[in-house]
Amino acid sequence: MFDLDADLPASSDPEEHARSDDAVDVQGHRRHRKKRAIDWEKLPQIRHEHDLSEEEKICLCCGRRMDCIGEDVTRELELQPAKLEAHIHVRPKYACRSCKEGVCAAPLPQRPIPGGIAGPGLVSEVIVSKFSDHLPLYRLEDIIARSGIYIARSTLCDWVQFAAELFKPLYELQRRRVLQSAVMWTDDTPVTVLGGLQGSFQGNFWTYIGHEQPYSVYDFTTNRTRDGPARFLQGFAGYLHADAFTGYDAIFLGSHTTIREVACWAHARRKFFDAVKSYPREAHQVLEWIRQLYDIEDRARMWSLEARRQLRVAESIPVLDKIEASLTVLARTALPKSGLAKAVTYARNQWEALRRYTEDGRLTIDNNVSERTLRHQAIGRKNWLFLGSEAAGPRAAVLCTILAGAKRHRIEPWCYVRELLLRMHADDSRLDELLPDRWAAAHPEAVLTHRLDESRAKAARTRARRAHRRAHCK
Repeated sequence: MFDLDADLPASSDPEEHARSDDAVDVQGHRRHRKKRAIDWEKLPQIRHEHDLSEEEKICLCCGRRMDCIGEDVTRELELQPAKLEAHIHVRPKYACRSCKEGVCAAPLPQRPIPGGIAGPGLVSEVIVSKFSDHLPLYRLEDIIARSGIYIARSTLCDWVQFAAELFKPLYELQRRRVLQSAVMWTDDTPVTVLGGLQGSFQGNFWTYIGHEQPYSVYDFTTNRTRDGPARFLQGFAGYLHADAFTGYDAIFLGSHTTIREVACWAHARRKFFDAVKSYPREAHQVLEWIRQLYDIEDRARMWSLEARRQLRVAESIPVLDKIEASLTVLARTALPKSGLAKAVTYARNQWEALRRYTEDGRLTIDNNVSERTLRHQAIGRKNWLFLGSEAAGPRAAVLCTILAGAKRHRIEPWCYVRELLLRMHADDSRLDELLPDRWAAAHPEAVLTHRLDESRAKAARTRARRAHRRAHCK
């Protein structure tokens, strides 16, 4: 029943299945696992010769010396722990013995921190470890100490602060570009901040993700009020995907229709899922209609924007009309304080915004893209737990934006951050070239493809499974 090999949809990539040489038995179906060949040429080649001794090269039968007829080659991956290096820059000085005026020497190479001992590679490692690999600085302090050099945590904090200030122009450029998008996704997550007037307090990280402008920009606020998004969204006009946070209401009402709200069906579905125990029949009916909406989106995922909009008009709007009629009935029959009544109230209050995604093919049925982006902040928060001060919030927003751009475009982050340090410290005015999408296009060798291949293979399996289900449900 669940054998996907027999009936693959037309949208599946046949080359992906042809490359899937290995099959793994999973309960219900067979999953194809792609074999990845290691590109040994990208690695330093260290050759180890294991030859016989002179005595062993003598033939035991006739006593003559044996001839070499070939060799067996076995490759082994090995790892050398990261280590610090002392780079000593020597600049000879020259002067004229006759004139006895003026001393000349070669200029010192650019350093990311003027007067500091850290090279660009070390500063890049600190930034990537903290904001991409989610390592607290006290752990990084111990890791560096393994090399025999102790660097105080306060010094590491100074390096992070300097990098954030250095990257601020690139951050502002991405922020301006995101506001030029006609479609944007946003969400927020809390973070504990130390050093307030009355002790620690709760701040918030907000993410703003552009559509036409492919950047993910973070913002930091000291509270969760409408002032933060209202300040950031000044000058924005278009569709804004957001949850039902009441702080957005004044933005939508005060923008005189320049900002149009697009609500999230994933949030609405979650409310009905919580109501299944108390009202199983009614909740399951609404959940089935929502499943049909998502099924339509899955079919149109690879279509053009106009074709996707037309499919929504033809198939999604009738399903939405059924849900609307059912919500009207349930609003009268459900107990006021029940989970179902709360789900119905949530959906009816957001109904116009929940239907809006059918207007434009660029819009999405939910706001999951911003929640997936904020997941990295949640992982980091479980490691470093809090921000050390209120001033650390904006700096973290800058560096998270830089690393989010690298992750979104699958750039090897250390190489990217290192070049940013060198070029921006040299006052390079070509900021456009440092944007993550343009930098990735100019440096294809620094783009990590394994995650891209993995996500494409997973998406192909998901499309095949859903297409198989649709074919057998008709």
